[in-house]
Amino acid sequence: METENRIRINPADERDLCEVLDIENSSFNTPWTLDFFKHELYNPVSFFYILKIQDKLAGYVIFWIFEDEAHIANIAIHPDYRKMGYGEHLLKWIFDFCRKKGALTISLEVNEINKAARQLYTKTGFRSVGRRVKYYEDSYDALILTKILE
Repeated sequence: METENRIRINPADERDLCEVLDIENSSFNTPWTLDFFKHELYNPVSFFYILKIQDKLAGYVIFWIFEDEAHIANIAIHPDYRKMGYGEHLLKWIFDFCRKKGALTISLEVNEINKAARQLYTKTGFRSVGRRVKYYEDSYDALILTKILE
């Protein structure tokens, strides 16, 4: 990964949604809609952040914090920026943010066939704790992953 001073993580706003949707549509078989993203901008328990490399929106994350538990609802890195360490950088930033807000654990669901994401989550300390059968519209199962925030 290139120097970290090129990386900025900022709260998302409506001006970012077009680029967020482009990343979403290039990342998932059943992408979220514009309405889903707009809802998360104003959801009081939601934290919606974008990752910028120089001035290019390269990724985003939406997570929720409920007292001492955090949950990543959606996260993606633009295909042009994958396998460069930016996903790991964003996850570590999320862990630190959630710890500061009092979260002790963080969880997410990942498509069982998404090998690259599963490897990243394992590398950053997530462990499988369950499965949601036919969770996705394409009938694939979701693996439920969790991490203790230390």
